[in-house]
Amino acid sequence: MPLKTQFHIAESPTEISEPITKFGGQPVWIAEPRWPLDPETDEQMLFLGQIALNEELFPNSEGTIVYLFFSEESEPIYNEAFAVVIQTSEAIHTSGEEIAFVTEATGSTIYELDEEGEAVYKEYRVILESQENEDSIPLEERYTMNDLDYDTGFQFARPELAGNKIGGQPIYIEGLDTPPEQFNSHEWLLLLQLAPTQGYWDNLEPNFYPFHMELGEFGILTVFISKDYTKAKCYIQQP
Repeated sequence: MPLKTQFHIAESPTEISEPITKFGGQPVWIAEPRWPLDPETDEQMLFLGQIALNEELFPNSEGTIVYLFFSEESEPIYNEAFAVVIQTSEAIHTSGEEIAFVTEATGSTIYELDEEGEAVYKEYRVILESQENEDSIPLEERYTMNDLDYDTGFQFARPELAGNKIGGQPIYIEGLDTPPEQFNSHEWLLLLQLAPTQGYWDNLEPNFYPFHMELGEFGILTVFISKDYTKAKCYIQQP
């Protein structure tokens, strides 16, 4: 039974300067900075957020922080548009397809769009909700491929696996013929899932995070980390 923590995202009234889980603002590095560059533009990627690994969910993680970035230029509907930095006080690991990293501590970060389409930069707290065990569900039972209906939305086969969460098991909505190994491997752990609690959205906009991140009409972000906490993989699911 994998352990998970559900959460929701709320704007922070003050700057967050502690190495805790958050979205937006600037990274709070615990080792030498590693900021990824967009391979298409050679500009800094956008900082999405940082996840402080909890020992209960991630045994022997020993104070690991995971920093997530994506390429705004490419629109992160592609898995290759993401980069990850994993740090402890003594080690640094990076993941990303053909991505260079520089030792810049600050840089571009996520934002909301106002009514004029202008960027409004904000920082977000992660409000942790219940921590609980999830029943182990085989991949084929997590899978669904219904047609999208604009009245009822996209319906999940196992809605209990949905929602924003750290740990647990990911929902799965793509083909079973060639599932990515991370979804069905004992060598990888689910780090982060950004997904709705139900398969619908308001006015064709995502209803499960407040900031601007183009994942298509209905994209679900899942981030995996290896059990030795040295590698990470981001995956975008599209129905």
